[in-house]
Formats: sequence, structure tokens, C-alpha cells
Amino acid sequence: MDGIFLEPWLPPLDPALGRLAMEAADEEGLERCPAWPEIRMGGVAFGTLPVFLGWHGLDGGRHHLVLVQPRELGALVPGARTGSLPPSWLDDLDLDSLARPLARHPAFPGGAAIHLVQVPGPGVCRVRTRGGRAPAVVAGVLARLSGIQAWDCRWEGTQAG
Repeated sequence: MDGIFLEPWLPPLDPALGRLAMEAADEEGLERCPAWPEIRMGGVAFGTLPVFLGWHGLDGGRHHLVLVQPRELGALVPGARTGSLPPSWLDDLDLDSLARPLARHPAFPGGAAIHLVQVPGPGVCRVRTRGGRAPAVVAGVLARLSGIQAWDCRWEGTQAG
């Protein structure tokens, strides 16, 4: 992973993600902002899903935020839901509403690509992205979290951002 920087990302309380969501919606000319991420238990929460673990990656000067459900990697996070996730959570997720405010967070000068990762089995992942793919960054995060070094990732629904 030469030239790639990775670190856990604990979202700061300021600025509020709700405020960033409203500002981003205004800039994109949206009439309403139906949902946005929240900061909860040191991670990023969205809707009824358990809290996501966040990892910041920097590759070639471009910022990336990788969001992973710890439960899918067998991790136990204090206060996290212990039940199974709905199998279709990645498909059902409103990627724009989640990613729009995170992509413009001041922690990422110039913006960030946002990657939502589902892990249906060992060494296999599905990824939805807003802002451009980063296979090495996503694989690097998964390797650090799981110990599995080779990942077969399927990129779905990549959106410009």
C-alpha cells in the first residue's frame, strides 16, 4: 500500500453533520433534505442502521472516507446492536443523503469520496461509492480491520460527487 495513508476517523462534533447536510442540499438546489448522518458513539450513524466505523484514507492527495459496519467483520462495539443487519441494507441505503454532508466535511480539504462497504462473507465485499473509486484504500481498511489481506470487492452504484 505504498503512498496510501489510513487512519481511523472519529467524527468531530463540530461542525454538526445536520448543518453540513442542509448547506450541501442548498448548494445542490434540493428543495428538501430528508435524512442526514449523525455522530453517535464515536462513529457515523444513519437511519436505523447500527453505527458505522469510519476510516480516513489519503491516496494521491485525494481524501476518502470508508464506512464499515463492525458487526459484519465480527467486531463488537460497546452499545452497538447485536442482531443481524438486513441483507439489503446497502441497496436500500440513501447514499446521497449519507454521503453529501460527509464529503464536504472540513476534515477533508477539497472534499472526500465516500465508500459504504458491506461484507457478506470472509474476503468478499460490496461497495457503493460517491465521488470515485479507491480499491486500494477500501482493501487496506478491510485488511486492517479483519486481518484478511486479499479482498474480492464488487463496486456497485458508483456516483460522481
